Parts: sequence; structure tokens; C-alpha cells
Amino acid sequence: ERLDKLVSHTFGITRSTARKLLTKGLVRLDGKKVLKASKLVSLDQNTQIQLLNPDTGKIDSRSWRRHDHVVLNKPKACVTAQHDPRHRTVIDVLKQTSHYKPRLRPVGRLDLDTTGLLFFTSDGELLHRLTHPDHHVPKRYMVTTEKPITDTLITKMEEGMELKDPRSGRLKHVSASDMEVFGEFSVRLTIHEGMNRQIRRMFATLANEVLELSRIEMGPLGLPDELAVGEAIALCDERVQQVYHSVDLKHPV
Repeated sequence: ERLDKLVSHTFGITRSTARKLLTKGLVRLDGKKVLKASKLVSLDQNTQIQLLNPDTGKIDSRSWRRHDHVVLNKPKACVTAQHDPRHRTVIDVLKQTSHYKPRLRPVGRLDLDTTGLLFFTSDGELLHRLTHPDHHVPKRYMVTTEKPITDTLITKMEEGMELKDPRSGRLKHVSASDMEVFGEFSVRLTIHEGMNRQIRRMFATLANEVLELSRIEMGPLGLPDELAVGEAIALCDERVQQVYHSVDLKHPV
């Protein structure tokens, strides 16, 4: 790949900024100065790309990765979108952390007031598989409701119901599984379909309003206890491999 593209991806900067930094001699590959933005290079995951700050003399050294994978603990009052004229977006939130890169895309959606685990990746094929219904990726949530969680409600949620799919306009059978009740008004549950506002609509069908909704797991990923709302963390290689394996993909090196 072109050197300016690799520098742009690694440091989350634009290609034009990367070209300027290269021209000024501020970029190193494994300690060696590189100047030509159009230079084609082949890197492995052990390659270090260094960026020199001319004002402080400090060097920002990062390992090259073919793709980036980040988990955000999504706060309320932001939409899962790249841009939105009315609301703050998850990209706006991610930009406030040290893990933002322009090529990252959110995997699936959490609605405006749903919090919790939101996975970002730069790998389009991985994103496609994780969101495609054929792969039945489980998503686990903590739910707090207005009315008590009854045995009847649990039975009906697990048996499932017909909801109209907003995309196709067709009725679709949806259900919840592995329901664990915590107190009178809270329950953990798992869904596989991922229809828009599915959990809120399922509870509404049973005359119970969802007051709080947070995703705590997606496939092999869990929301780290230490990850505060609005913060993000890059996945380690072992966890990334687990994500690829969960959708029958080979982890690209």
C-alpha cells in the first residue's frame, strides 16, 4: 500500500496531512526516515511507524495494523451514525478518545438512548458478517422496565412474537433467550435478530415500557467493567481473533 495511506490509517489523520509530514521528514519506518508519499510498502504487524513532533521533539511510535478494532461504551443521547444534523453521533464520542481513526465504522446500531457495547472495525467483510442475519450473532442486554418482570412475560418473550421489519415491511418472528431476572424490574436477555428497536418493541407489545437498555455483550465480546461510559478501548490480538472466528473468517495478518 502507499505510504501516505498507511500513515493516515495508523495515526488517524488525513492523507494530505500525512503527505505533508512525510515531505517534512517527520515520519520513520522502524527508525528510518521516509519521504516519498507514493512509495509502495509491505508491512507486517511488527513494523513500527514513528511520527516526530517538531515542537516537542517527542516521537509517537505505533505498531502497524491492517485493520483497527475498537469497543466504545456508548453513552445516551447520541445516534449510531457518521453524521447527523440534530444529534451528537457515536463518531463524535469516539473522536474524544485516543482510539478514533477515520476508517472505523460502527458494527450494527444502538438507538439514541441505548447505552453499552458498540464495536467498531475498519474491516468491511468482518462488519458485513457480524451484521448479516445468517450468522446469528448473539447480542446480550440488560433491561430495566416500568412494570415488574413476570413469569408470563418471560414465557411470551422466549416463545417470540411477530414484529414488522422496518426495512422490508414484512412481519418477522423474533424472540429472546437466556433471560435472567434481577429484582422485580430488571432482566438480562439475548437476541439474535437485531431488528431496529427490537427489545423496546417486544416489551411494548406486552404492555411494559423499557426505561433503561444497555448492551453488555456481542458475540465473543463483553463490555469491560473498567470501561467508563464514553470511553473506548482497542481490542487485543487474541480477542480480535475470537471475533473473526465467530463468523468463520480468517484473521488477516
